[in-house]
Amino acid sequence: MATKTMIVRLQDVTKKKHKLFVQEQTEFAACVNDCVKRLHNGENLSSKNVNFNLKSAIKNEAIRRARKAISDFKKGKAKTLPIFRNSLGVKINNQNWNSIEKNGKWYIAFTSNLGKKSIPVVESEDVKIYFPFLLKENKENRGTMELFRKGREWYIAIPIQVSSELEFKETMKDFVDYTPIGVDLGLRHLAVLSEPTSGKRQFFSGKEVGYKRRHFRSQRCSLGKKKAQRAIERIGKKESRWMKDYNRKSAKDIVDFALQFDRPMMKLEQLDDIRSTCRSLKQADRTIHSWSFYQLKQFIKERALKFNIPVVDINPYKTSQTCFCCKHADKGNRRKEIFKCKKCGYKNHADLNAANNIAISTSLAV
Repeated sequence: MATKTMIVRLQDVTKKKHKLFVQEQTEFAACVNDCVKRLHNGENLSSKNVNFNLKSAIKNEAIRRARKAISDFKKGKAKTLPIFRNSLGVKINNQNWNSIEKNGKWYIAFTSNLGKKSIPVVESEDVKIYFPFLLKENKENRGTMELFRKGREWYIAIPIQVSSELEFKETMKDFVDYTPIGVDLGLRHLAVLSEPTSGKRQFFSGKEVGYKRRHFRSQRCSLGKKKAQRAIERIGKKESRWMKDYNRKSAKDIVDFALQFDRPMMKLEQLDDIRSTCRSLKQADRTIHSWSFYQLKQFIKERALKFNIPVVDINPYKTSQTCFCCKHADKGNRRKEIFKCKKCGYKNHADLNAANNIAISTSLAV
C-alpha cells in the first residue's frame, strides 16, 4: 500500500458555515497551543480534561498535534516551542469523515461543531477516481483528513491508502523495468529532476514564484486591513490564478522531461514534510507555499496519468542529508545549496543530491 494526498475544494460553503469553520479553526489552534504548554509541563491529557468548544475526536487530534510539536522540540527540530496561528488546519481522523454520493454528485461528510454535515466538492479527476473508495464502509482506505482555508475558500487534504488496482502498482519490485526519475520540490528551486543512470537533470527555478509572491504581498500590505478587505481578496484571487497557471505549465514541463526516457516512473517526496521544508518562511508564506506544493504535485499526477506514467510517493526521511555516493547520512553534509559528504567527500548541488536519492529510493511513503 502507498499513500496519496488529494487536495479537494469544498463547494457551496455558506456565510454561516464559513463563519463557523473559521471559529472552529481558531478554537483548534488555541486548543493545540494550550495542549503544548500543558504537555510540556508534564500533564496527562485526554479529551475529558481539555476544555475547548470542540468535538472529542477533534480534541484528540489537537492533543496528537501538540505531542508531535513537543517531540520535534525535544529532538532539536525546533529551537522553541511553537505557537500555532489561527490558520492551522483542523485534523479529522478517519472514523469521522467519509465520501457520499447523492444523485450522481460527490460530497464529503465530516464531524465538526456543526455536527456531521455533508458538503459538495469540486469534482476533479482524483475525486471521480478515489471518492468511490472512501465511502463510510471503506475506513481502511482513509487517513486523517485536514480542513484548511485559503482566502474565503475551504479545502480538504486527504491522505488515502490506495490499492494496486487504483494506483498502478504499489511495491517497488513491480517497477523493476521502469526508469526512475527523482523529483525534489523546494523553495530556491521549485523542482529539481534527475535520472541518475543517464546523468540527465533539470532545474526549475523558484525565483519567479518568489518575486510574484513578494509583489502580491506588497500590494496587500499597501491597502491596509478592514477598509480594503474586498481589494485584498481580489488580489488574493489574482495571485491564486497566477500560481495555478504557473503550476500547470511547470507540471507539463516536468512530465515532458520524463517522456524522453523509456518506461519512465516519477518519484516524489510525500508532502507531509512540506511544512518542515518551508519552516524558514513567515506563517502566511508557509501556508501559501505548502498549498502551492500540493497543487503542483496534483497537476504532475494529472499530467502523468495522460501518458500512463506511474507516480509514487517516497518517504522523505533524510533524503537531503544522505550521500548519493556512499549513503552516509549526516545533518552536516548539507550547507544551503552545497552538499559535501563528511565521510567520502562527494560534492554536488544539494537539491540534485536529494533528487538522486529520491530516484533510487525503495522506501514508499506510509
